[in-house]
Amino acid sequence: MEFTFTQGDPLTEEEALAEAEKMGLHALAIDIESSEDNELHWHEFAAAIWLISGEANLATEDGTVYEAKPGCRLTAPAGWLHRELSSPTHRLVLGTDIPVERWTQPVDKPAAELPS
Repeated sequence: MEFTFTQGDPLTEEEALAEAEKMGLHALAIDIESSEDNELHWHEFAAAIWLISGEANLATEDGTVYEAKPGCRLTAPAGWLHRELSSPTHRLVLGTDIPVERWTQPVDKPAAELPS
């Protein structure tokens, strides 16, 4: 599945939230800490993510590692397989095509359960 990962100039949380709104996404700003690598998984929603502060690392299904710094933007379709890697606390704006109250649990769905 196609995704985009671009490194741009740092932006504020307000700027990222405004971009998400223009895209028609349901957005929230959150702090995340990944104390350990997680398993390959997917989400039921398409997402656009803007890294506001800190650093974050992720890996794709083929093992390619991406290191994100403030200003990074990632867009991914629902069903995209990936792993979040151990990263210090970072703040991001997450915009999704499904409101958070409609997400089913678990949010990180096991790779083996990805519909074909």
